[in-house]
Amino acid sequence: PVIVGERINPTGKKLMKAALREKDINYLIKEGIAQKDKGAHILDVNVGLPEIDEPAMMQQALFALQGVLDLPLQIDTSDVEAMEVGLRHYNGKAMLNSVNGKQESMHAVFPLVKKYGAVVVCLCLDESGIPPTAEGRIAIAKKIIATAAEYGIPKHQLVFDALVMTVSTDKRNAIETLKAVRVLRHELGVATTLGVSNISFGLPKREMINTAFFTLALEAGLSAGIINPNSGAMMGAYIAYGALSGKDEGCKKYVEYFADAPQMVAVAKSQGSAKPAAKGAQKEYPLEEAIVKGLISQVENGVRKQLAEGKPALDIINESMIPGLNIVGDLFEKKKLFLPQLLVSADAAKAGFEILKQSIATGASTEKGEPIVVCTVKGDIHDIGKNIVKVLLENYGYQVIDLGKDVPPEEVVKAARDHNARLVGLSALMTTTVGAMEETIRQIRRTLPECRVMVGGAVMTEEYARTIGADFYGANAVASVSYANQLFHKQ
Repeated sequence: PVIVGERINPTGKKLMKAALREKDINYLIKEGIAQKDKGAHILDVNVGLPEIDEPAMMQQALFALQGVLDLPLQIDTSDVEAMEVGLRHYNGKAMLNSVNGKQESMHAVFPLVKKYGAVVVCLCLDESGIPPTAEGRIAIAKKIIATAAEYGIPKHQLVFDALVMTVSTDKRNAIETLKAVRVLRHELGVATTLGVSNISFGLPKREMINTAFFTLALEAGLSAGIINPNSGAMMGAYIAYGALSGKDEGCKKYVEYFADAPQMVAVAKSQGSAKPAAKGAQKEYPLEEAIVKGLISQVENGVRKQLAEGKPALDIINESMIPGLNIVGDLFEKKKLFLPQLLVSADAAKAGFEILKQSIATGASTEKGEPIVVCTVKGDIHDIGKNIVKVLLENYGYQVIDLGKDVPPEEVVKAARDHNARLVGLSALMTTTVGAMEETIRQIRRTLPECRVMVGGAVMTEEYARTIGADFYGANAVASVSYANQLFHKQ
């Protein structure tokens, strides 16, 4: 297996973004050299920022990196023009990231792959999104292989990405990805790649999860892991796997790598938060605390009990439900609570709200909440963050119109107009889709000038938000809900 260095990519990297804006190619070269020195075999090169000329920057970056490094480079972009510029000026056989199972993507990218003889990363998604099961992803892989053959592209030029979804939102995400890797490698006979660190999004101590998953993926048949070579734990896992799997003859690389390394000691620190389990029945918590702990049945029971005692539904919402969610949001922002707990608490609160909705029969309380349109912008199929925002907004009583992912600007404008929405939430994870977000905002401003726009996602920053004309940048789901509450004067 080989290591693909992921550091030449502006997503979540302030210094890299600044270097690209300032055309500081030396910074890119330093990152490349550092990754090579740490053991990378291929370097991913992503220079996509909305405010720069990506094709020109891609040409400049590839020329500079190939001038000082002998490692293969992976041209990482969704811009077809940048792809062709990169391939045309690349010396040797490039690796291209990426094509997917959408007809539009395959017919745009495969001609370039054929023309320039590139190796291409193939994402196991299509017009229907990312299948939740390994079987669904394998079906897309077979479609891609068949279409590539029509262009005269053999299987050995295809490297399949089974796609890594965070384990914090679904316990089967790692299992299904690993299953797909095994089938791709050992049954379809194609090479595989994964963006390993996606598995731990929303969790503390991410390196622990990343390292374990990386090792499992290597055993499953991972050909190329996209990781941070500067991570000692990740590289250590890679080197150790070589020795354990017999791929490192005589443990030569292992000995060479660790002979002079400082002693590494893992120390388990007690957090001091564990409490002995209560004897007998589960302890009953007040409604507010039950929401914080994510205890669905106790939230439901607590709501029913207060209703039976004659407490008005709106009082329950304002005195227990909303305060509980506010505590969850505060703990999340202080990093004392993480994504899995946030989701569980949101689900618990949602269960309580469902009971309260049924109990409200007349008056203003029967009206639907303020409509808010949310979506992941065109070209982006990552929707975890958007889904969390949706759940929290619904828990605060808003009417959320969820358009899903990969949504064209025109659909966003139409939905906002049809529902008289005064707020639209846009999400993007990839740098390559910020342009689509900017275009969506432009169309909203032209058609619905009174509508506010909040944006979020891993690729976004407050500076980006201002640059593309957004009204608010939500660093996390809680911040987005707080903005909505301020906008609509909800206490």
